[in-house]
Amino acid sequence: MSATPRGQYLPRNPLCHNLLTFGFVNSASQKFFKRLTNFRMDLLKKLEELISLGRFDEAFQLILSEAPNDLKPLIERSITQPDEIKKIDGFWKDVTLLVHLSYSSNALSKEIDNQSLVSCVVASVNAVKLANELGVRSIAPKMMRNAGRALSLMNMKDRAERMLVEAERVCLEIGKKDELLGIYNDLSTLYFEEGKYLEAKEKIESAMKIAENRTDYEAINSFSIAAEVYTKLGEFEKAEQNYKRAETLLRELVKKEESDKLDLGVLLSNYAIFCKKVGKFDLAEKMLLESLKIFEELEKLDFSFAQFVATNLRHLGDLYRETKRFEEAEKFYAKSREKFREIQGRWESFGS
Repeated sequence: MSATPRGQYLPRNPLCHNLLTFGFVNSASQKFFKRLTNFRMDLLKKLEELISLGRFDEAFQLILSEAPNDLKPLIERSITQPDEIKKIDGFWKDVTLLVHLSYSSNALSKEIDNQSLVSCVVASVNAVKLANELGVRSIAPKMMRNAGRALSLMNMKDRAERMLVEAERVCLEIGKKDELLGIYNDLSTLYFEEGKYLEAKEKIESAMKIAENRTDYEAINSFSIAAEVYTKLGEFEKAEQNYKRAETLLRELVKKEESDKLDLGVLLSNYAIFCKKVGKFDLAEKMLLESLKIFEELEKLDFSFAQFVATNLRHLGDLYRETKRFEEAEKFYAKSREKFREIQGRWESFGS
């Protein structure tokens, strides 16, 4: 079978092509083409769902189970040797490449080094292009979001904004509300970092309308971002309402999933700083001590969390100084300095 133009996916040979051209395809051929088209559309629909859910292993297995026998070894080897995709043609090359690109976009979006971020953008953009050609557009917004995050981390804010705004447009066009929530969160965060607080407020309020009856992490993130935006704009009552809501939901989430403890520690630390700002010093102290305990527990598992410990110790020092508890302030400042020196020492030992 020779390669076909993307989006067409009908077997082509000289005889069949000529018959199609002159309208002489018999009923048996028509039925064959219809079955083939339906098969591929069904496969694409299943792949679209699996990729949207991040179930890439299942997507690969689905392709392997349905591919022609002569292509299965190539597709299987491509999982660890992507260059094998070059030996595949047509429809099966496209669907295999789509899963590879989507997986790379998703995996690399979690990294922070420059090389990974560049690769994330490349994989994401190509995944979007291929998804559009194959007619599986619901995959595209997630890939655009990954690219937007990577561009933002590379300080390419204008390009990140364009990518996220385009993702928003596509979501609205195809009615993909679940992905739209995360995109609004990312846009609000981006505008907040750029000092565009009114734009940040507009996007996060759009996010909260979607998050209203949800209890998942993305919804919690919306309320947390809203709290910071309202704080910056001096709308303290709304800020506190959203901090409380995020805290309540996140505590419930931590009961089910211990890995969310870091997020709870960060939220409590931010909430404590807000409480200090509005003069609720007792509540601020309580939250800072709880978040410190969380960070110290995480540090025992992985020293990279030491930076959170050091920063929280400093926040406690600031709180005690502001409430004129100077001896306690100095004690926590000293602990913070000691922890930062320990972190620096570790980094220097790695570099030597």
